[in-house]
Amino acid sequence: MLFASWLLPKKRKLLLSISLLLLLVFTNPWLYRRAMFFYQEKPLLDSSASLPTTAIVLTGMAGFDSTGKGYFGAAADRFIQSAQLLHSGRIKRLIISGGSGNLWRKERKEALFIREQLLKIGIPDSALLVETESRNTYENALFTGKLIDNLHIKGPFLLITSALHMPRSKKVFLAVGIPFLAYPCDYRVYPQSNDFNNTLLPHIDYLKDWEYLIKEWVGTIAYVLTGKASFS
Repeated sequence: MLFASWLLPKKRKLLLSISLLLLLVFTNPWLYRRAMFFYQEKPLLDSSASLPTTAIVLTGMAGFDSTGKGYFGAAADRFIQSAQLLHSGRIKRLIISGGSGNLWRKERKEALFIREQLLKIGIPDSALLVETESRNTYENALFTGKLIDNLHIKGPFLLITSALHMPRSKKVFLAVGIPFLAYPCDYRVYPQSNDFNNTLLPHIDYLKDWEYLIKEWVGTIAYVLTGKASFS
């Protein structure tokens, strides 16, 4: 927009005004938090309620360097919640779904890395299953569905993924026909008392946060239009 203002000098004032308005909108914490609260999945109402015995956790919580060493990323709460559920006995078995989404170079299968880390903290191998071929959310559901059919595992299942990613995941798993109970984690926003810092003070980091939110909106719409996700 700023570059266009120099190419169109007669429209410069208008374009600069629009640029400033967009900057104010997308760096405002109150607007971002409202949009995120509206979209991200709400927590379970009863945190002590009984859960399905088998859970499915979607990868996207780790990455790999040029040597193949794995590192947990911002969505590591998916790992933490899965481990806690297993250690506490609230679930008996975990299906880890995810291969590599890197289109440019061959990477380790993320599900295998997550399995290794769970084994290191004492989770028994008998409690873990892996699906390593999926590259996106739709394939998570598709290949997990084939795995549970082949092993004759009956649902419903506990679906674990980030709260921001859960709305799209729910629509995809519904379309594939896997019964589940949503177990969101990795919340980007949560209830806080309103103050100047989280209502009015602009912050440049929200530009990146909006990118994640818009990506989920666009991804969900694309999946619905192509029949990969349920409309409801």
